[in-house]
Amino acid sequence: MMIANNGRSSLLSPRSTFQLCMVRNIDLVEAIIFYGKDSLFVADDGNDENDSNLELLLAGVENLVDECIRDETAVLAILPNDNVCNDDSYLSVIPKEITIHRELQTPPNPRDLWTAIHSTQVQPKGFGGSSGFGRKAADPERSPLPKHCVVLCHTEHQCRAARFAGMRVLCLTDNDLADGIMLDDCWESICMDDIATPGSFWLNPPHPKDDEGNAIDIDQVMAFFESSSGGEESEGSNGVPGSASSEYVAAVSEELDDDQLAAMLADIDSL
Repeated sequence: MMIANNGRSSLLSPRSTFQLCMVRNIDLVEAIIFYGKDSLFVADDGNDENDSNLELLLAGVENLVDECIRDETAVLAILPNDNVCNDDSYLSVIPKEITIHRELQTPPNPRDLWTAIHSTQVQPKGFGGSSGFGRKAADPERSPLPKHCVVLCHTEHQCRAARFAGMRVLCLTDNDLADGIMLDDCWESICMDDIATPGSFWLNPPHPKDDEGNAIDIDQVMAFFESSSGGEESEGSNGVPGSASSEYVAAVSEELDDDQLAAMLADIDSL
């Protein structure tokens, strides 16, 4: 079961059996990103006698990968750079179509997401193709646009990083930042049509924003985290990188709001 993060239940869409064409202003997903180990694998139940669940993909992962192959959508995963995720028992079950990146920065720093999409190339499809009309020539290969990327994750900080990067995000745990919550703890109830724009969870493309929905500059956000941690991403007791505490969102937002206000005043002066 899935629920859009607007307090209203979403009807389950039947799994698509045909390729969705870019007509009627429908933007297909250019990249999906599985963020974190628990976004791909069944969580460890803590029972050392039963390690088989460590090697199981979450329900729905393989279906999404198959649909990405059909739509020529990039599939990425950002996994911890630890002994567990480097073990062959994990790597052997990850579909070969998933490009793996290692987590070098602690969320909510969005740098890993930013680096992952900018190390990937996609071929955008030409717009059009409906009856009686031609199709626009395809654009040159480029990196996926953040507004056409969807992050699939399992923590609030990962949701926050996705929002900072200007990406849509679905989460396995309930929080107020995700665009949609998967109540069945897996991805089985969604298909690529659900996460298109518009889709089952949203109508419009996103923009980089903070917890309150204020527009932010991702370069300044990444610089903020790096400066607050002295250039090293050591995880603090609250899960926020380095010395960045709960004030980091307010600090970034306040700094950006001042810049935006100055720009607005400059526009007014010219009138």
